[in-house]
Amino acid sequence: MFSLRPQHLTGVSSVVTRLRTAIDLGFFEDGEMLPKEAALSKELHVTAFTLREALAELRLEGLVDTKPGRGGGTFVQRTSRVAHDKAEIRLKDLSATALRDLSDWKAMLLGEAAELAASRASPSNIARLEEYCNRVLSATSAIAACRAHARFDIELAAAAQSVRLSSAALHTYEEYSWLLALAHEDQGYTEECAQTLAAVTKMVGQRLVHEAGTLARDRTRISFESLAKKRLSLIASRSHQQALRGHTVE
Repeated sequence: MFSLRPQHLTGVSSVVTRLRTAIDLGFFEDGEMLPKEAALSKELHVTAFTLREALAELRLEGLVDTKPGRGGGTFVQRTSRVAHDKAEIRLKDLSATALRDLSDWKAMLLGEAAELAASRASPSNIARLEEYCNRVLSATSAIAACRAHARFDIELAAAAQSVRLSSAALHTYEEYSWLLALAHEDQGYTEECAQTLAAVTKMVGQRLVHEAGTLARDRTRISFESLAKKRLSLIASRSHQQALRGHTVE
């Protein structure tokens, strides 16, 4: 379902997106060293220069760190504070309209995926959905919960047995995985999410098409309502800090 090398890599941004997604989904674990540049550029079918540029951008995002010398290399550091802070900045800068539109788009995707999965999913699809539900519930960190949740959403699209739907779900995640990570910083959200995913999985297994789709759409909108509140809180905090700095200058 997820391949490190997509059909077309057109430049640095494509490589960054593919590597970031592999890290976010847990295909590369925290602290793990990435393959050597020669091997990785060959796997991605890009030049060494393009790969180095992509790794430099990932370093700026705080997702990887390169250590020189003997035993050195590029290591994953998904839990870094830099990655978290940059995600908060991106959320603050995202307009309310853009966040609402994304909520509508993802709710449509997951609702449709749940309905099709309820009529098409195989026993192995349902078993994987149950596995990711359990991973969300047992997650000991926001990153672990985010990874399991993302894998659930992608598996749900795969269970719909629609190539285009699966591709759209993965593309959406590639662009906005950082939003899901922020949502899971709230433990209450994670616990509620695990219960909802389990309910969707049960409905898919029972072939309750309409019910599965409705719940998947509702859960997505609740997720974005939580993010909208967090965005407003971040904006208020930034305004307060700016006011304090202005007062200090005076």
